[in-house]
Amino acid sequence: MFSNKRIEDYYQLCEKTLNFSKLSWWIIDLEDDPNVFYCNREMCETFSLDPNIIQHAVSETCPIPGNHNNHIGVSDSVRAKQAFDEYEQLKRGVIDEYHNCFCYYNSVIGETLSFSSRVRPLLKDGSGNVQLLVGIIEPELSSAELYEKATVDKLTGLKNHREFDAQLSFLMNLAIRENHHISLIMWDIDGFKQYNQLLGHAAGDQCLIQIAQSVSDLCRRSSDIVCRYGKEKFAVITYGDAKDAFFLAETLRARIFSMAIPHPGKDNTPVTLSVGYCSILPDEESTPEKLIEYAEAALYQAKIDERNDDVQFKESVGMI
Repeated sequence: MFSNKRIEDYYQLCEKTLNFSKLSWWIIDLEDDPNVFYCNREMCETFSLDPNIIQHAVSETCPIPGNHNNHIGVSDSVRAKQAFDEYEQLKRGVIDEYHNCFCYYNSVIGETLSFSSRVRPLLKDGSGNVQLLVGIIEPELSSAELYEKATVDKLTGLKNHREFDAQLSFLMNLAIRENHHISLIMWDIDGFKQYNQLLGHAAGDQCLIQIAQSVSDLCRRSSDIVCRYGKEKFAVITYGDAKDAFFLAETLRARIFSMAIPHPGKDNTPVTLSVGYCSILPDEESTPEKLIEYAEAALYQAKIDERNDDVQFKESVGMI
């Protein structure tokens, strides 16, 4: 299995120190055979290698630069040459670490995946030349994954405030061009601060998750965009008029009430929402900020009136 005791000892050391991380790793004994590498099971599974053996030929995959097979490549030939030169410098002890990014086509799932690779010496001789190398290969986030992280609220899975701003601006401009109504519904959970104080933040988070999921299930149309606006404040942007907005506002208010989540500060009566909404036919003078202001004014009025209520923005509710 191992060509010498030295590579076996260092392989076992890597198993103890690196396997817990679920990363792909490999080692090469440059003095014994630079064309053979030894890797962990994670790397075998990632790069479609035989998982029953740990010794593989460099030509099978790409643990080091300059040995790309049909499934692996870097962005251009200049970068490929630079990567190979840096790897040669690492072997001579000129640099202490090598880093490279490459793509791998996984024929099993039919996708091209991105990885980063870091390589460091494990052992050097008296002249500074590298005898043993260790490499760690990590998957990089795809553009879709990066986009999701930037636009999705981690707790609820809804669009976050940043994405709310972007979507509202886009739909406002679209409504102006198409001479179409746009509505904004804003709502928050009545007495949520007290709910948190009495039951703790973990229970509060679960309450938020349940309500967010229920509202998300209601808003099935692609033109209804549900967002987490703040701690217990949420918003729905809908590409429709006041009638559409009222129906959706009343439906989501009633849905949350029917869930009968007990509120400990209200004799365990159901958790309720206060909802405010505003619908406009925008023109060139209209702005997302004004629509938010109007919807928040209606929400404020709903909370003043009696809570567990929905209020449409009108001149008597706020400032136009």
